Amino acid sequence: MRRQRSRRQSVAATVVLMAAATAGYYLLPVPGRMQKASWALMFSVGAAVLGVLILTAISKLMRAGANARIRGLVLLLTLTVLFFSWSDDSVAELPGQFVQLTSKTDSLYFNVSTLATVGFGDVHPAGQLARAAVTLQIVFNLVFIGAAVSMISGYFRTQAHGRMPAPGDQAGQAGPPGHRSG
Repeated sequence: MRRQRSRRQSVAATVVLMAAATAGYYLLPVPGRMQKASWALMFSVGAAVLGVLILTAISKLMRAGANARIRGLVLLLTLTVLFFSWSDDSVAELPGQFVQLTSKTDSLYFNVSTLATVGFGDVHPAGQLARAAVTLQIVFNLVFIGAAVSMISGYFRTQAHGRMPAPGDQAGQAGPPGHRSG
C-alpha cells in the first residue's frame, strides 16, 4: 500500500515537473530575428549543454533505482523536446527556414512528430540552418531513445525475473517456503 502511494506521488511529481517545464517553454521568449551565425552559436552552445546534461543525468540514473530511471528519462525526454522546439521556433524567425512553423505550438507539434518518427510533412525545415538543426535533433533522438529503450527494457527484465520462479522451484513459488514475493 505504501509502495503504491509512493509510486503515485512519484508519478504525480513527474507530471508536475513536465507541466512546469512545458509552461516555462511557452513563457520563455524567443529572441527576435537573429543573424544566422548568432543563432548557430546559440543553438550549438544549447545543444552542447543539453548533451552534457543528458550524459551526466544518464550516468547518475544508471546508479538509481528502476523507477527513478524511468522518471528521469521521461524528464530528460521532455527537456530535449522542449529545447529543440524552442530552437526551431527561434530559427523559424529567419526567412525561409521552416514551412508552416509559426508558433510555439507548431514547433512542439513538429518536434513530437519528429521524435515519434511520424513526420506528416506539413511543418518541415526548408533552409539549410533549420535542416542542420533538425538533423542534430534526429541524432539526439536516436541516441536518447536507444538509451531509454535499454534502461526501460532492463527495468522490465528485472521485474520479470523478480516474479518468475527460479529454476527448480515449484510453479507459483518465487522463493523458499514461507517467502512472500511482493
